[in-house]
Amino acid sequence: MPHEPHAHSSNQSPDSVEMPRPTIWPMVLSLGLLLTGLGVATNLAIAVSGALLFTIALVGWIAQLLPGRGHMHEPRVAPEQRPQLPAGAVGAVGQLGTGMPGYRLRLPLDMHPVSSGVIGGMVGGVLMPIPALIYGWIAKHSFSYPVNLLAGMVLPLGDRDLTQFDLGLFVLAVFIHITMCLVIGLLYGVLMPTLPEIPRPMAWGGLLMPLLWTAVSFSSMSLVNPLMQARVDWPWFIVSQFLFGIVAALAVMSLKRLPPIPAGITGGFIGGIVMALPAMLWGQATGRGIWYPVNLLAGMVTNMGEVSDNDLRQFHANWLIAALAIHAGMSLVFGLLYGSLLPKLPPIPAPMAWGGLLMPLIWTGVSYSLMGVVNRKLAEDVDWPWFIVSQFIFGVAAAVVVVNSEKIAIAPAGTGRPA
Repeated sequence: MPHEPHAHSSNQSPDSVEMPRPTIWPMVLSLGLLLTGLGVATNLAIAVSGALLFTIALVGWIAQLLPGRGHMHEPRVAPEQRPQLPAGAVGAVGQLGTGMPGYRLRLPLDMHPVSSGVIGGMVGGVLMPIPALIYGWIAKHSFSYPVNLLAGMVLPLGDRDLTQFDLGLFVLAVFIHITMCLVIGLLYGVLMPTLPEIPRPMAWGGLLMPLLWTAVSFSSMSLVNPLMQARVDWPWFIVSQFLFGIVAALAVMSLKRLPPIPAGITGGFIGGIVMALPAMLWGQATGRGIWYPVNLLAGMVTNMGEVSDNDLRQFHANWLIAALAIHAGMSLVFGLLYGSLLPKLPPIPAPMAWGGLLMPLIWTGVSYSLMGVVNRKLAEDVDWPWFIVSQFIFGVAAAVVVVNSEKIAIAPAGTGRPA
């Protein structure tokens, strides 16, 4: 009989295996961490409860890991049920070669180096401040304004004059900018080879629709109701346009039997219905009600004067009719453009599509969340369409660097020969 090694100890028999004792404390500790982080952003009582739960779980877990308490002995199955060594046989072993079944490959076969993402992050980091600085000069006649807003992501600014140059805020903003560029660029270099191709309708839908719709809405409201423009939560607004583009793309892709223009109009109609959901959820989540986003939409073409927030929360039949007309008209027009232009648009390389979609979502989400906790009032002063344009430039610039970098071949996991 072949000899079977056993893990012996002073209190363990060969017919048992020492195993960690099951415990619930790691899950309780994780819950405590979650509640602590959630409480920092929402309520002090939740943070205190989470910290208390974390402390209790940590003490309980350490106590269970004390000598003699953290392990148990699991009995082994009967000898006849245990794995047996294979019987040897005389013969030759077949040689494996590249491409043969059983040859150990690693996919993908080649990839861009991680350093290309870091370089792309640096290039994007140099280009992306340009729209922000242009906005600062146009809106506030100050290049320091966007710089100070960036520092406001992590530092409470109170009632400071953000148009004035402040050396401390400048150094902090530069540190935040460089750090995020390098970190997101590193993620970019790691993720790019693993991300799948995006179908052309989905890529153009996720990029073209938010840009066009937001540009039209932002420009129209700037001319008709500049005061109303500041009340729009632009990140939520752009999420709605993103949803429209994706849903319209899915509809067009599923309606292959229809000609492009009817398929595009149908996709625009379906996307128009779905895209209203985030706006309604935002109105309910912020306590403004479902009529608030409807009335803001009507403000694109209706000069409402200096209306109060209370007026925007109320139902107005004439504003509802104007909002429905705008929404239906733009949905059908953009759907028509979608169906007409999509067959003529070139495919977008996957890194370019992901760069234009993923980077603005990640960077804007992080910035919006941090500023919403540290400087909630300041978050309302950020011109988010300009902000997202900067992130879009970063993502595309980083993607161009990654796409044009030299690929590195990945060595196979095996040599083509059995071990």
